[in-house]
This record gives sequence, C-alpha cells and structure tokens, in this order.
Amino acid sequence: MWVSIQGVKMEKNIVSHYLKKLVSDMEKRIPFENEIYKEAFLNTERHKFIKEIYGYNEHLLDFKIIDNMSKDINEYLKQIYSDAAILYYKDSDGVLSSVSTPSVISAMVHLSKMKRGDRVLEIGAGSGYSTAIFSNIVGHNGFIFATEISKDIFKITKKNLEQIKEKNIHIENSDGGFGIKDFAPYDIIIVSCTTADITNAWMNQLKMGGILVAPLVTRGYQVIVALEKMDSDMMSGKVYWPVRFFPLSGKFSIISHYSFSSRELKSIKKIIEFSSNVDEEFSEEIRSLPSDILKSFLFFLSIKNNNAICYYPREDIDEGMGYGIFLRTGKMSGFSLLFGNKSVYWGNQESHNMLKSEFNIYKSIGMPNLYSSNIKVFSHRDDYPLGDKEFLVKRKDSLTLFSFD
Repeated sequence: MWVSIQGVKMEKNIVSHYLKKLVSDMEKRIPFENEIYKEAFLNTERHKFIKEIYGYNEHLLDFKIIDNMSKDINEYLKQIYSDAAILYYKDSDGVLSSVSTPSVISAMVHLSKMKRGDRVLEIGAGSGYSTAIFSNIVGHNGFIFATEISKDIFKITKKNLEQIKEKNIHIENSDGGFGIKDFAPYDIIIVSCTTADITNAWMNQLKMGGILVAPLVTRGYQVIVALEKMDSDMMSGKVYWPVRFFPLSGKFSIISHYSFSSRELKSIKKIIEFSSNVDEEFSEEIRSLPSDILKSFLFFLSIKNNNAICYYPREDIDEGMGYGIFLRTGKMSGFSLLFGNKSVYWGNQESHNMLKSEFNIYKSIGMPNLYSSNIKVFSHRDDYPLGDKEFLVKRKDSLTLFSFD
C-alpha cells in the first residue's frame, strides 16, 4: 500500500516502521500504563501534522525551513518520528510554534488519567497532533474540545484535523484562557502551552473531581503540574518535572513570568559574553550538586524571589539556560545567573549576594526536592496565611500556594 507525504509517494510500511520505533522509544522513557494510550500514539501518524520543519541557521542567525523532503525521505521521517519537539511554524514577527515531544504528551495523558468517554478541553491545539491523540483515547463516546488563538495556526490545525476524519473533535479560534463555556463541564483540561495562570474560567469549567494538567511557569521556570478540583474555587495537586513549552498568548499571558531569549535581551547576551564575572568558588559548589537538586533550587528560587529571571541563548533549545536574579534598582542594574555549573554575575553586586543568600536559605530548609512539592490553586482570594516551607505566588486570576513535604 502506498501513501503520499507532501506529494512524495512511498510504501505505508516505511511510515509504520518509524511510527513503531517512536512508540518504542517513548515506552523506554515512560512505560504506557494501558494499551489504549499506546494504541492512540500508534494510530496517530505524526507526519500528517507537520508540513514544514524549521531549524536554526547559524549564518543568518534566524530560523529557516529545513527542506529534508527533497534530499532524503528517510532522514525527513526520522526527524518527524523522533521523540522530540519539532518547530513547524514561524509567523511574520518571528514567533515560533512547535509540536510537543510525544513522551511529554504521553506523560500529561497519564497524569490526567484520561479514559474512554471523557470530555476533554485542550488549550492551545497547535498543529492538532495532541488533539488527535486525545481523540483516539476518549473514543467515540468521548469528545475533545480545543482552542487555538492564532488565526493562521487555526487554519493549519483545522485542515490537519479534517484529514483524520474524527467526528469527536470541536476546535475554536479563540483565547484559550477563557476556555469554552458552552460545552462545560469537562472531565479533564490539558493546557498544551506554558501558562502563567490558572484562570477562573478553567476552574469554573472543570467538573468537581476533574483534573487539569499544565506546564505552569513562575518567573521563567516551567514545571508540569497536575491539579484536581477539590472545591468551587480550589484545586490541589503535585508538581512533577521541569519542561519547556511555548507560552500561552492572549489576555491571561503574563510577560513577567515568561523566560527571555537573546532575541529579546540582546544587550544581556553581549554582557554575558564579554563583560561578566565568574564566581569560581560558588561555581564549584553548584557543580557538586546532583542534577535534581540543582533543578530543585532553581524551582525554589522561582517561587520565592520576585527578582528571579530565566534566560535562553536561543528560543528552540534548553541548552545554555541561565537562571538567577536580575535587579533593576537605582542607577545600576545587575544580574547573577547560573548557567549549568557556572555562576556568572555583572553590575549591581547585590544581585549576586541575593542569589547566594537564597541558596543558603534553600540549604537551611533541607534542600527539598521539587518532586516532593505540592501546589494549591485558589481563585477569588487576595491572600493566604503561610506555614512552614510554603510559598505564595499571586497571578492575574489565581493564587498558587507551593509547599514541600
């Protein structure tokens, strides 16, 4: 049997080979808890949702289309069916969109406990790949409702979903922060882009006992959270692992909570490269930390300090991330960032002193692991009494209370 990929005919079993290999690779990372999840990925051909692949051109210092199709169909399919996020769209302003890493989608599905017959709201459908997977899981007795705010991406998504001919999908071109009120309540809400808030609309549209899974960002640091609705204005759950998604757009976008790249902070890139100082002693202490403890300290910093900032040399990769303190006080600004195992600072010395002070506080409370942290989300509250090892973050629509076991 033959299939056509962007006008190129090839045997269907070649696509099947790469699809099975992808699912096998995913299973090595996160074993499937049931066959329904596994079958959903095996039944969803990823190439149908990715018409173009963007890559970074070092010479042009910009993202351009990689034309693998005309060079080698096998190489093209290897990329499409890799367990990695893929850049598939760039708008006229240079803003990128990606198809999420399959194993991350799988992990979010597991956390949501999605099952046959569920009514699921997806925020940020993107290419429609994850939407199609959810559609496979809930089956004909379930339904997927999805939002996509970008008009251009919405057109792509709608076309992609039409070709798979599933009748249990409804997608709207709308601001996902408002959810879709007309079809509520939902058993599950999955946010497929990083969000700086848990909106009142999501709280209201999720049924009691329902589960919301989202990449939640706090001052640039993103973690997956899974929340169960416990009351009309409260959700409770766990923090899981650090991730990186592109941010939610619209009314509930909170720029101060998002990360920055060299495209937005060109001056910082030059300062880091040519004018910054290295604290060798502190760098040595950071190097001695296990990877999960370093990640946990960065998470601790994100929920505790209003001056925390996240910086990426490039928008498409995690490598080279810098996280720390950025002070804009008086006449002299300054920053202190941890780049992997190196401590770099510049300008106002207070920024570096603050970062080291926060690290000492983190040590004094026993260096808690982010994987042992809990989260509660409240709407319609202005404050909350804090206990030991509890940290409150105020957002537009919600209060998030983090605590460590």
